[in-house]
Parts: sequence; C-alpha cells; structure tokens
Amino acid sequence: MKDLNSKSKGMYIPSFFCMKIDSLSYDEMMSDREISLFVHEYIHYLQNITTTYGLERLNYDFAILCRMVDWIKERDNADVYVPLSEDILSELTKSNKKIKDLTWGESVDIDDFVFISVEEFDKEKIDEQRIVETISISYKNKAGIEGLCSFGAREIYESMAYLIEQHITKDYELSPDYPYKVAIMVVEYIYPELLNDYRNLLILFDKALMSSNPGAELYSIVQWLKQIKYSDSNPTNLFLFLDHYWELSDMGERISCHKYFINRAEEVRNNLHAILNDKFFIDYHTWVDRIIDYVIYLRTNKPLFWLDLVEYGYIKNNPIWSEIINNVGSPLIETIKHEYFYVNPIGFDSSSLVYFKVFNQIYKLFVMGDTKCDLMPWCHDTRNAVNVDRTCFNCPWNHPDYNGQLCTFRGIWQHWGLSKYIINVK
Repeated sequence: MKDLNSKSKGMYIPSFFCMKIDSLSYDEMMSDREISLFVHEYIHYLQNITTTYGLERLNYDFAILCRMVDWIKERDNADVYVPLSEDILSELTKSNKKIKDLTWGESVDIDDFVFISVEEFDKEKIDEQRIVETISISYKNKAGIEGLCSFGAREIYESMAYLIEQHITKDYELSPDYPYKVAIMVVEYIYPELLNDYRNLLILFDKALMSSNPGAELYSIVQWLKQIKYSDSNPTNLFLFLDHYWELSDMGERISCHKYFINRAEEVRNNLHAILNDKFFIDYHTWVDRIIDYVIYLRTNKPLFWLDLVEYGYIKNNPIWSEIINNVGSPLIETIKHEYFYVNPIGFDSSSLVYFKVFNQIYKLFVMGDTKCDLMPWCHDTRNAVNVDRTCFNCPWNHPDYNGQLCTFRGIWQHWGLSKYIINVK
C-alpha cells in the first residue's frame, strides 16, 4: 500500500484480487502519478499469484472463510452472532493463521532511518512439528528516535514493488524507509557487496518470497552468501546459483523452490474450484484455470521475468509488462470515484472477479462483524443494474431478488446454503 502524507493512496487486498487506487479512472488518460500507483499495486497482485508465499496466504485466508461457512452450516440454531470467534477454527487453521501473522510483518510507516541493525532470529513454537523464526530490525531515525520493528513478507513485498516502480514508471512518489526501503537496507547491512547491481535485490527478494517465511529466508540467504563470499555481480548468475544450491524443506524433505511453488499453485487451483462448485460459475472456473496455468508457465519458462520487466523500462513501451497483463489481466480495480474496472486476459472473461469481492465481504462479516456491502458502486453501474436498498447497508444477505434475479452477494450466500441463518451483530 502507498500512502505518503495522505496525498495519494493505493491498496491491494491480498487473496481477494481487489485493488484501490487514487485515480479518477482507469484508462489512457491516467497521469504518470496515477500510473505509478496502479503499477505498485499491480506488482502486489503479481506477488500474490506468482510466489509461494502469496499462494499460501491465499490458502490461509480461504481456509478461514470456508471453515466459518461450514461451522454455521453445522448448527441447528438459526441465530448466528458475528464476528465469529477464532475458537471455531480447527487447530491446524489457527496454527496457519498464527504463522501468517508472524511472517507478514507490521502495518506501520517509519521514515528517515539513519541506522539499522538486524537482530538475531527469535523462534516461536507453533505446534509439535513447526517452529517459526522471526527477524527484528533495530533502527534510529533522524529525529534520534530509536525503536524495534519486525521484518517479514510485507517489508519485502513493499521494498520490491517500490524498487520496480522506480524503474518502469515516470512519476513515482517518495515513500517512507519502512517498509518501502528496509529490505534493501537489510541486504546492505549484512552483505553490501550484493548491491553492486540493484537487480540482485530482485533475485533475492523473489527467492525469499518463494518460501513460507520470507523475512527469515532473505536473512538466511544473504548471510549464507556472505559466509561463502559470493562475488559474482551478474544477477542472472545469482539466480542460477541460488536455483542450483538453495533448496527448501517441505515435510522434512528437501525440495526445489520451483517444485514447492507448483505444489502450492495446484492446491490453490483445487481450493478455488471447490469454493464455487457449480456449473453456473463456469466463467469463474475458466478464469481460475487461466491464472494458475499461466503463473506455472511463467515460473517454469521465464523465471527471470522480474529482471526482464525492469530491463525494458517504462510500462507503456514495455513488452514484458504487456505480455504479463495480457495473460493474467488485472485484479478488480476501484478508483477514487468508486467506479470498477478490470483487464481481461486475452480470450478470457474476468467478470467473475466480483465473486472475490463478495468473498472478501463475507470474510469481513464473519471476522470483523462488518455488515455494509462495499459492492454498492458496482451494483449502481448501468452494466450491472442491481437495485441498491437499505439491506445493502446492514444485511446484504437479505437483499431481495428483483424480477427473479439475485445480487451477487446474496447469490453466493444462497449457493453456500446460508439463507436460513439469522445473522446478528454482537
């Protein structure tokens, strides 16, 4: 997310394929500043679908949503009180949520670092089989304020997106050191020789995101490269070196990062198909298969796509950017006017992205007790023509049908067999 002094903002909602940008529209008239906001959030979309960590987070979030739906359907009592307690989650789902929270990082912005140091690993036991290693950063800023902040996937996501944004857009905003530059600072603190070519950072960040714990993974990789005195400044050679020598552990066995990614991609495919298991949603299933098929192709045949992306520069003349967006389209884009847009992959229909918006709404209802439907601007659009009424503000699951047609929220709610339950807010 970009938010500097509240001047302009962008947000990508992980797992639910939704983007918000401070732009008046999504079209050829976008300014260079608006384009840079879009690019930054679009990179988060790519991180979501092309990295192991992004796919695992998606699985975690949908596991929570699915478990909450199942728990409601298991009840004899029709009254349900939201937000739902985490106690209804299985021990495995709760453990996975804890891992996600520990490995993600913090949601704060801190500027003007003048010094950082990387603390040693801290280890937290999750269950009998799993221990999560976390990294902390000690810092001091120009005002003399000292503090401690976490270092996880969020900091790598943002540092990577900001770095790419600077090389393929023309009017990007200056951003706070934390989280937008801190991953670069961590590499520099441990082994500054790796900064001889900024593209090495893209290799390192991407490799870290191909693991379940990116913050600890980046720390370990850079420490290891320092220990062996790795000195080749060519980023392609760094990729080949890590691809050959650096492996992950899955269920106690060594496994290549690529194979680990393929396993997770297929899990996501199966889980997303299962959540709407009806022929009515054929466009949705086609879209899911298109996205998963392409990211597997990309990782298998063009693993250096991040390097290729920055190599060609400004996105309007960038064939790699065009190739990627033509093949995976875009998430659902919401502008500052609350208008919705999306880019179709060539030959495919992305209109089913609205289902993910509904998934996010139902997730927020169950987890936070948020009853207001954010889809009202979508429904107001003449292309969709869904009546907006009072139910949209406090009980969209009760939205009436008009001429026999259900709104998207109620359609999915009914498909999941939730119609007979009475939702109450605590």
